Amino acid sequence: MSPLHEPTRSMKPALALALWFGYGLASLVLALGLTWGLYAQADYGYPFWYQQLEIGAHIDHYGPLNRYHRRDFERLDAHQHQALFHDIRVAVHDGGRGLEALAYQDRDGRRIPLLRHAEVLHLRDVAHLIDRGRVAFWLALVLWLPLAWLSAGAPRPGWRGRALVAVSPLLAMLGWLLVSGPTKVFYQFHIWLFPADHEWFFYWQDSLMSTLMKAPALFGGIAVVLVGGTLVLTPMLYGGGLWLARRLREPHR
Repeated sequence: MSPLHEPTRSMKPALALALWFGYGLASLVLALGLTWGLYAQADYGYPFWYQQLEIGAHIDHYGPLNRYHRRDFERLDAHQHQALFHDIRVAVHDGGRGLEALAYQDRDGRRIPLLRHAEVLHLRDVAHLIDRGRVAFWLALVLWLPLAWLSAGAPRPGWRGRALVAVSPLLAMLGWLLVSGPTKVFYQFHIWLFPADHEWFFYWQDSLMSTLMKAPALFGGIAVVLVGGTLVLTPMLYGGGLWLARRLREPHR
């Protein structure tokens, strides 16, 4: 390897650490985005979770208790429930368009709107959050290879620097979870991410959407898959990007 392509040992440690951190973050965002996108195409595994979480029995119990006169929801079969979840997923990933039109038929063939206005507003907020996530994904994709190329030419931080970058945020999050509990952390993220004047907590008796998703149990199952997929893909992207960057840095023979 020529001196031109050797790591820049004179680079300041703080700058090298920032490069490695940026590259690791870009790899993480890409891994999460890829996992999310692929899982979304499978409706977040809803048919699987429908069986595992016994959502059908949950709907049978809470559907008749709905306080907004959405009757006969429990009379729908599993395929119809799963089709309605699919329709919600498609609408949310399309900027929230079509949410107001979602409906089912009661025993008399009358069209019953699935969502109340507050639920439509919340799902639109979720759609906007997903749109911002897409922007973050494309930004990470644009920066990923340049950051890999720069990191491959920077001195590798010592173990203390790597621990500071990688372990400290994880320990902080773990400590928060242990002290506050996952439910409070889940609610706090909702407070941070969604408008203060928009309802986001729905009792099962008040919301067919919440009943259909057996919230928050379904979200816990989805989160496990997202975290698992991200943990698998992140080192693959991280190592693959560095391998490609080092190949690009090699002088042409």
